[in-house]
Amino acid sequence: MDFTIGIELGSQEIRAGITDKKGKVLKKVIVSTEADKGKDVILANINKAIELVLKFKNFRKTPPIGISIPGLVDPGKGVIEKTQSLPLKGVNIKKILHNKFKTPVSVDNDGNCFILGEYNYGSAKNCTNVIGMIVGTGVGGGIIINKQLYQGNGHAGEFGQMSIKFNGMLSNCGNDGSIEEYISRRGLMRLSKSFGMRNVEDPEDILKMALKNDLNSISLFREMGVYLGIHIANLINAFDPEKIVVGGLFANAWNFFGPHLKEEAKNRALFKPAIVKGKLGKNAIMIGASVLVK
Repeated sequence: MDFTIGIELGSQEIRAGITDKKGKVLKKVIVSTEADKGKDVILANINKAIELVLKFKNFRKTPPIGISIPGLVDPGKGVIEKTQSLPLKGVNIKKILHNKFKTPVSVDNDGNCFILGEYNYGSAKNCTNVIGMIVGTGVGGGIIINKQLYQGNGHAGEFGQMSIKFNGMLSNCGNDGSIEEYISRRGLMRLSKSFGMRNVEDPEDILKMALKNDLNSISLFREMGVYLGIHIANLINAFDPEKIVVGGLFANAWNFFGPHLKEEAKNRALFKPAIVKGKLGKNAIMIGASVLVK
């Protein structure tokens, strides 16, 4: 097929784009999710995003749609099973979008879409065994084994729920000390307080301060890198991939936490795969969602 629509459903924004056969984004829009207004508003905003990208070209029929979900989803049925950031539990997003736009719809979680994007068009291209990891509002990931997306019994790649500290921070998932409690958005905001940063409202503020050589911000990202390095070392020992690709909301801070991540993982892991930043940037998950229907 010549064109597909990829959608990244996030807790803050909905990113939708038209991509071609080579994964090039021809048209992209960003619409506010408005999660606090409930399910119907979120669904209406997804429809709005799709309708806006469709204005790019006078399509005879709507191209196939792939959509990523930040949480647990049944890819076959298209039912959202659990998402901490959106009130969409039990929603059959596949059926809703198919009925609305009369086109094939594929659904998967954001971690799988991230690695599909990077595997097909980005930093993981030409790899055989590779792990992708996204760090943002939450922590997730995806796994490629023998050039195929590995989903286990349906939900593999929930890296954020893995513990790095058995008696650590209380976790929403029940696995106390999970990595998500340390390096997700809420994790970094908690860390910022321990570093004496009282007027920080968003992780982007921490990055802005680090870019101005603020020592507390730089130290915070160093600690984030150590935590992430510990976590990635465990994944390396379990899967022995040829490459680890890191992306997500905080990828712009790679220069601050990346070197410490690599050092910690090197010291702890038995194997030494390449650990790199994703190449597709903020479009990675959206492009990966479009891959679902190619």
